[in-house]
Amino acid sequence: MKKLKCIIAVICSCILCSSSVAAAVPAWTNVNGVFYNDKGEVIKGAVAKGIDVSHYQGEIDWAKVKQTDIEFAIIRCGYGNDDVSQDDKYFAKNIQGCRDNGISYGIYIYSYATNTEMAKSEATHVLRLIGETSASPSFPIYYDIEDESQRGLSTSMLGNIAETFCNEIIKAGYQAGVYSSLDWWNNKLTDQRFDAWDKWVARYNSTCGYGSPYNIWQFTQNGTIDGIPAGADVNILLARSCSVSGHTYALQTVLKKASTAKSGSATYRCKRCGSTKTEATPRIKSVSLNKTSFTYTGKAVKPSVTIKDTAEETVSKSYYTVSYQGNKKIGQAVVKIALKGLYEGTVTRNFTIKPGKVKLSKAVNLKGRKIKVTWKKAKGVSGYEICHAKNKSFKKGKKKTKAKASAKTKVLKGFKRKQTYYIKIRAYKKVKGKKVYGAWSSARKVKVLR
Repeated sequence: MKKLKCIIAVICSCILCSSSVAAAVPAWTNVNGVFYNDKGEVIKGAVAKGIDVSHYQGEIDWAKVKQTDIEFAIIRCGYGNDDVSQDDKYFAKNIQGCRDNGISYGIYIYSYATNTEMAKSEATHVLRLIGETSASPSFPIYYDIEDESQRGLSTSMLGNIAETFCNEIIKAGYQAGVYSSLDWWNNKLTDQRFDAWDKWVARYNSTCGYGSPYNIWQFTQNGTIDGIPAGADVNILLARSCSVSGHTYALQTVLKKASTAKSGSATYRCKRCGSTKTEATPRIKSVSLNKTSFTYTGKAVKPSVTIKDTAEETVSKSYYTVSYQGNKKIGQAVVKIALKGLYEGTVTRNFTIKPGKVKLSKAVNLKGRKIKVTWKKAKGVSGYEICHAKNKSFKKGKKKTKAKASAKTKVLKGFKRKQTYYIKIRAYKKVKGKKVYGAWSSARKVKVLR
């Protein structure tokens, strides 16, 4: 781990200096159970934020650390073979500091092992220090494999070394895990045996980028944590099952229902790992129908409903029911939207059902400068309106005439000889004293010759 720090320190500094944080979300924070990176993006599968420390961080004030958003620590016990000179001089103090302040912790050792004998000695090194300090880690014992002396080893040998160490740790009653950089995980620690242990991946970036399930992501070595005098390694703990694809949340508890007047909130629980978050439910901004005018067919008319919230998201149909009134006859109809689940309240919207378009069969000139108009009767109407004009735009010399609902012909009078006229017709229905008109028919052209 210390070699990794030296290699990528400059890269990390550049990343931290150039990070662009989303306006409303502080970088690397937990907001109501959801963790965000330095770009304001959700960190998939995240459940907690922690640190890893060694003597490089110096004397740590763990009481101050406890007051921050740090929830766990991984503490270095030393490096290499079981040699007292290779113990981390702050290990015992750091264990005690976590214990005194109720901070969950795990342990790691930096490995120099190039064979299984050395790996076994390094396991003994960890177990000796656990015994001497009466440590009781709730997190795994991590094996830090990344030293340059190990780079030339085959993937199989690296698997043998890790297996030897982890088996000794597990046999002693502890959980085991392996730490390394993303590069090592992708190119060196590829033996399938590594899938049996916790994986801790180091990549100093806005995203981890590891394609397989993992448990912890170390995202920086220059974190500023109250109580730690030197730059700290900061990590995100993930639910392994959600580390690649992210959490799959389902509604758990509605805390406050939203409506058209106010926002609400609810808690959600991941169906795979059990992680929870609290999320605001935006206020409903608009309730609209796909159409507000329909043509009468004799069948029930059911316009679709779309509900948008103040975040401009479409509200799922599972959060409301729709009922209709007066939607089978000509006139004004009502849609009633009853909100439920995350929402409460009732909203109504109106729409109009108009008479059907009348079929104008013919229009012929009769003797005496008359025009006889014939049409196909419409159902359920109160009457008809016939319009004639001297041009097809119906702007010149326009006149209207009414016809009874029972009629299917009408003789119009008073036309000028040798003048061409345009005729159209529409039906209407009287509803509560008002006329609801249908669409105009196609126009017919007639020239008055007699």
